[in-house]
Amino acid sequence: MSEQKSNVTPMGTPMSPDKEYQEINSYVVFWGLFYAAIFALAVGYLCLKIGQTVDAFAPVSVMAMGMAVMLKRKNAFPENVHIQAIASAGTNGLGGAMFILPAFYILGNNSLSYFQMAVPIILGGLLGVLIAAIFRRYFCEEMHHAYPFPAGRAAAEVLTSGEGSKAKLMLFSGAIALIYDFILSSLGWWQEVISSTAFSWGQQLADKAKLTFSLDNESALLGIGFFTGLRYAAIITAGSFFSWFVCIPVIYFLAGDHHMLVKGQDILLANAPISAVFREYVRHIGIGMLAMAGIIGLLSMSNVVGNVAKTVVSGLLKRNSETQQALQRTQKDIPMPLIVSGIVLVILLFTMFFHTFFSQSILQTVLALVIVVVFSFLFSVVGISSIAFTGTEPVSGMTIFMIIVSALILGSTGMHGDVGITAILMMSAFLCTALGVAGNFMSELKVAHLLGATPRKMQQWQLVSATLAAVLSIGVLILLNQAYGFVGQGALPAPQANAMAVIVKPLMEGGSAHWPLYLAGGFFAVILWMVKVPPLAFALGAYLPMEINLPLLVGGLISHFVSHSSKNELLNALRLNKGETIASGFIAGGAIGSLISAVLRIMGFDYFLEVWVETPAATYLGVFVYLLLCTLLYKVAMSAKARSSDTPLTKSVSS
Repeated sequence: MSEQKSNVTPMGTPMSPDKEYQEINSYVVFWGLFYAAIFALAVGYLCLKIGQTVDAFAPVSVMAMGMAVMLKRKNAFPENVHIQAIASAGTNGLGGAMFILPAFYILGNNSLSYFQMAVPIILGGLLGVLIAAIFRRYFCEEMHHAYPFPAGRAAAEVLTSGEGSKAKLMLFSGAIALIYDFILSSLGWWQEVISSTAFSWGQQLADKAKLTFSLDNESALLGIGFFTGLRYAAIITAGSFFSWFVCIPVIYFLAGDHHMLVKGQDILLANAPISAVFREYVRHIGIGMLAMAGIIGLLSMSNVVGNVAKTVVSGLLKRNSETQQALQRTQKDIPMPLIVSGIVLVILLFTMFFHTFFSQSILQTVLALVIVVVFSFLFSVVGISSIAFTGTEPVSGMTIFMIIVSALILGSTGMHGDVGITAILMMSAFLCTALGVAGNFMSELKVAHLLGATPRKMQQWQLVSATLAAVLSIGVLILLNQAYGFVGQGALPAPQANAMAVIVKPLMEGGSAHWPLYLAGGFFAVILWMVKVPPLAFALGAYLPMEINLPLLVGGLISHFVSHSSKNELLNALRLNKGETIASGFIAGGAIGSLISAVLRIMGFDYFLEVWVETPAATYLGVFVYLLLCTLLYKVAMSAKARSSDTPLTKSVSS
């Protein structure tokens, strides 16, 4: 056995299930946790900016591969697989912290301690890892050919490429994005949000027809659009167009004499800013779509839960030693008794935490326990299935649905006001983190299945990394609140958190929620499903600001042109792969640059050109540098050339 453990595999060669490898060592643990911390910091800002998390697998994989080449690591491939898996925990659970907890600041509740905010994120992350471990065999092995797992396969393709040149290219693009977004956020040399209202014709269009166009030219958004691809970017942007070009003008036309509050002042809707009409009315239609999209996904996956439940019971009844001996190394998970015990312990700890700080009675605690347990398992199936098919997961939509159900149930027990708001948001943070970790970690387990890594080792260290990332994410949240805030001029959008706050506050204060708008969005989601348009993607566009969605379409168009640039499929695949490397650099570098700007702002660094950035010249310059960035992405991706020795990456992985 000692000789087998010394087996190494060349970089890019999948591991044999019949051999033992040194998959975990101090080198792997250090760099995995290091990258997890870095990406928890960087992507935390991006998450609050655009309402989306970003996978760390691509940049971490390329960095790990380049580092292995420079250090001449002999056991590079097994190490790189686990480095990127551990590092991915830095972004997997950010949803719970960044989608939910800012709602406390938005609602004016600054009394929660670091401990109180961290506990549901830590416990939710642990629960997500354990749930993914339960479902791993079904999704990764039994349904191997049914679920494509685009994110998992992409990670596997990067890891099997073994090209150190990719690390250099990603570092180059990352440095450009870091400088670009640092100038954008800290110096203000050009306008970040390019809006049609900056021009006279655009202002007239907004005044007369209530139509406006806007685009955020951050490099990270462009990179995300490239990864999203044209199809889903177009659907997301279509949802945005529906909100801004259809719903907003209709509301102005039909309800111009309606009175509404804008910054505490009662004014006619006809005189209200377009952004206020979107925020107070139109966005709720998107929220209704998100909730209904979660219900549709849940109903379509009801059979899966029953099948996995049978597997769990079977694993508990069999003797673990016999079960483990009958499995190959690549099929071994954390023993089922330990998984079930861990799940029970995590749920009990959260129940004790909830009862101690937020519950007013035993009945409320029991009901909260039932709600989070039921929704954690049922929605995890929906989320994992979404990740398996599209690479994305509707955690915010599913969490919104749970908030509405929880408010109705707990409200009937007498839980109201600030206490009720806090309790439900804490339940939401726990659920949202569990869903995000379960879905995204399943992609890592798919990587293990494709490349021959040991699932059990990946699961064990994911528990450690998820805990570290949870602790760091709360620090990032507090840091960004001090730097930008979530309310007022220049605040971070935090779209999901704003949605959560808007929904939960009226429900727990005796007021009425925007039920007509929620129902309209829900019925529209059903119509989208009937005509085979993904309602989740459309809903995301409908409730996110337009400036965040349009860059996704730009990046998706560039990705489409690159991937359809010739009749040679291999050449197209190589060009797309090179573009994804550049896009990874844009995402990582841009997010880090923006985070550095936030830190410097707290330290008193203020060289932002406030007057200049509002001039038309700054807008023209913003358009120019953004076009340069798009051109760089396209031209460098197109420079990839096929060689006679090349074979399609997808074939080497999927076989």
